[in-house]
Amino acid sequence: MFPSIKDFSPDDSDTVLGSGSFDDLDVVESVPEIEELWKKMETKNDLLGLLNVAVCKIYGKKAKPITMRQLNYHTYSANNKKRYVSFLIPKKKKGEFRNIDAPCKGLKTIQKCLNLVFQSVYMPCEAAKGFVPNRSVVDGAMVHLRQRYVYNVDLKDFFPSITSGRVFKRLQSKPFCLNQEMASTVADLCCYTNADGNNVLPQGAPTSPTITNFICERLDRKLLRLAKAYKLKYTRYADDITFSGMEDVFDETGRFCQSLKHIIEEEEHFKMNAAKTRLLNRGNRQEVTGVTINEKPNVPRKYIKQLRTLIHNWETFGYEKAQEVFLKHYHPTKHIEGQHHIENIIAGKLDYLKMVKGIDDSTYRGLSERFEKLVGKICSSKTIKVVCDNQSNISNDDALLKELMGLNNLLK
Repeated sequence: MFPSIKDFSPDDSDTVLGSGSFDDLDVVESVPEIEELWKKMETKNDLLGLLNVAVCKIYGKKAKPITMRQLNYHTYSANNKKRYVSFLIPKKKKGEFRNIDAPCKGLKTIQKCLNLVFQSVYMPCEAAKGFVPNRSVVDGAMVHLRQRYVYNVDLKDFFPSITSGRVFKRLQSKPFCLNQEMASTVADLCCYTNADGNNVLPQGAPTSPTITNFICERLDRKLLRLAKAYKLKYTRYADDITFSGMEDVFDETGRFCQSLKHIIEEEEHFKMNAAKTRLLNRGNRQEVTGVTINEKPNVPRKYIKQLRTLIHNWETFGYEKAQEVFLKHYHPTKHIEGQHHIENIIAGKLDYLKMVKGIDDSTYRGLSERFEKLVGKICSSKTIKVVCDNQSNISNDDALLKELMGLNNLLK
């Protein structure tokens, strides 16, 4: 009999991992493959073993095992009201905010492990470009390069529209094939009860984006068939759906748009956001998930202008003054705490620019060289610690993650 949730204190939720250690284990070579362990999983003990294999893969010799006590504590969402903390981040549109529900420390570790497991067991449809290893916004944008028409559709309230019931049922089908008990446990670890009393995917959990891909698998296949019937190209990045082609078949009253709406809303039970549906022709700036695609992958001019301004202020006025000016224009909210450092923002924006335009692009190289000179001067004086081009640091630093989530709201 597993211990009751009442036996645990809320302090357990703040423990990243257990008290044991894997220091003597060769975590890279001696652990069995995750996919094989998943196929054999039938009980919660099996799940715990699988999570600890994933812990080793993620944290290496610094990993400490997750305990059954911790797993039980974070499983029962109805009894644990402290699993998530909510805060707001700014949207692109001034004055609007996006609600983020972030898991507590212990649950976040478990979800990171589950996310690795999901990505090992499941490979999304080729049309899904978001939150898939070795796929990116640039890959999605390249599909629609140099097309005459680009049609963008947004799914409304995407994460909250995916209930725990949908996750539970999907985990029982291929390739997951979990029994009902294990499907219920895994779904509970990945979902939460929102303010409306609905048990849904939280926007802010490490597992949520990956789960949306396997929930949307049937949607992707149907829309791929629809696109093929009309000689169009199709991709999806989370809740952003894009079609493109050389012929205009996108009249709202036409057969294509009527079929599209029927598949999304009637068959797959998502909602189209009419306010964000738009058709872009070749004469306008065509964008897919923020990447300009008229002739080659590019970023908006405003993005380059903002980046140049940040670097120029640092070069001209020095670090302290540039940081001061930056903070005046940054759009803070009371829900995002901590200091926002200009060097981290510049590094993040440069990484994105490199991903879109390529490492050999002259604009990227020029801005990157200027930034490196500034970083060299600062590092030599040892006045600040710069986080630049270090993916492991970025992924494990909550403060920096929140900072980078606000990149699109840097300057007025």
